[in-house]
Amino acid sequence: MINADKSIKVDGLEKSIIDKCKQRIIAIAVIFFVSFITVNIKLIEVSKPLKAKDYSNTAITINSKRGDILDRNGNIVAISMPSWSLYKNKNQIYDIKNTTKILLQLIPELSENKLKKILNEDKNFQYIARHLAPNIAKKINKIGEPALNFEKEYLRVYPYNDEISHIIGYLGTEKDGLAGVEKKYNNILNKGKNIHLTIDTRVQFRVYQELIKGIDLYKYKAAVGIVLEINTGEVIAGVSLPSFDPNVYASFTPTKNQITNSVYEMGSIFKSFTIAAALNDNLVTNDSKFDVREPLKLRGKTITDYHGEDRILDLEEVFTYSSNIGTAQIAQKLGINSQYSYFKNLGFNKPLDTGIFESVNPVVIPQDKVKELDLVLMSYGHSINISPMHAISALSATLNEGEYIEPMVVKDDKYIIRPRIKVFSTKVTETMKKYYRNVVVEGTAKKIQSKLYKVGGKTGTSNKFIDGKQSHKKVVSSFISFFPIDEPKYALFILLDEPKALEETRVWGRTAGFNAVPISKNIITHIAPILGVKSTNYNEL
Repeated sequence: MINADKSIKVDGLEKSIIDKCKQRIIAIAVIFFVSFITVNIKLIEVSKPLKAKDYSNTAITINSKRGDILDRNGNIVAISMPSWSLYKNKNQIYDIKNTTKILLQLIPELSENKLKKILNEDKNFQYIARHLAPNIAKKINKIGEPALNFEKEYLRVYPYNDEISHIIGYLGTEKDGLAGVEKKYNNILNKGKNIHLTIDTRVQFRVYQELIKGIDLYKYKAAVGIVLEINTGEVIAGVSLPSFDPNVYASFTPTKNQITNSVYEMGSIFKSFTIAAALNDNLVTNDSKFDVREPLKLRGKTITDYHGEDRILDLEEVFTYSSNIGTAQIAQKLGINSQYSYFKNLGFNKPLDTGIFESVNPVVIPQDKVKELDLVLMSYGHSINISPMHAISALSATLNEGEYIEPMVVKDDKYIIRPRIKVFSTKVTETMKKYYRNVVVEGTAKKIQSKLYKVGGKTGTSNKFIDGKQSHKKVVSSFISFFPIDEPKYALFILLDEPKALEETRVWGRTAGFNAVPISKNIITHIAPILGVKSTNYNEL
């Protein structure tokens, strides 16, 4: 129908059809508009740079940071520093020749043949180089090869290099501790928690330096030096030579931890235990006399004195002049059962739990197999093998009010609250204090006498066994010293493996008095001020 204004008016069925068409066109337009907006939003999101979170899950894998290890003063001795490790994913390298050339220039230690093999292989993940410096990683990234990617790893760094390596230990390629505190506390460190040592790195350095210097003079093949706070059991320093630098990841060869994981016949330092035990059991007194004019013969073996006095000695003289014959007579009074009871209370029946993973069990003859000859030999440190850490902790019990405290290198509650075993009476420790001092004044340790610090101690020397036979040319010498001896607080134990007597170095003997004793004097002179021990002649430290 045509209206007067010449417009067309639609009625009825036709109007209804047209209205529906309009609705459909509008609906289609709305759907198209919404779809257009949605697609564009997605395109905008995709075109944005990847967030750090997304990026770490694609091109870079970030490993969690391992906890630090610190000394008693808060100095870092092991820390994890960020580094970059280069790997190739499954994508194909576009220009293998050029990529190989550039990588060999930037990382010269790479094997060319191995690198070419990795670049040509169709494997999902292959390391090319680990722990690269940021500037090297940046240059590699500029090559523009999509198949080359980086993993952010934490490189374990040991600022003190080989000075403290046997205590701290080291990590393996899988980022787990393989030795020392690193292994003992692996799970805790992997959670990012820090570990605090009892070690003082200043004291550690001085012990290490003096033992290194001593190699030139005494020509020993190995050495151990330990400093212990005798009233707490805290290890202030622990050095084992030869050492190793755990920072040289590609080439270092770990050496044996001789502090806690090697055993030795200690020789005459064992006379400290024998005499203290006999005093404690009231079997001898200061006035007891011992005839050492004739050797003692037992089961075909002759017991003689290296420093023979050829006279009757009192108890203090037996200790001062290190008489094997006199000590053997005391051991016979003590007896096997009592001797082994003291050995057990002094920790000679088990490995030590110090916080260092490596710990050896002392080599002691089973009690039911012991004969009288064994009793005598063990009384002065033969036929029994213990670690240097066993030695210093047990010897400390003869002075620190008579308590045996298992030593520790980590400030851990489980160590601090461990039980103390009362082994010797206070009266015995007061007597031993005088005996140790007299060894320095009149006995085998005169070379440690100093105008600065009052020290007491005991020497020990033992012939080594080579291929099952006792050698009279190779010895282990040792010296335990306590300072200040009037109020003992610190113990220093030095052990030297195969020191030499050489005319060119003007060292006239292999026994401890010629080597371990003068080394100990040098160490104490350096570390006593650090530890706050006052000089006997000066008010200042």
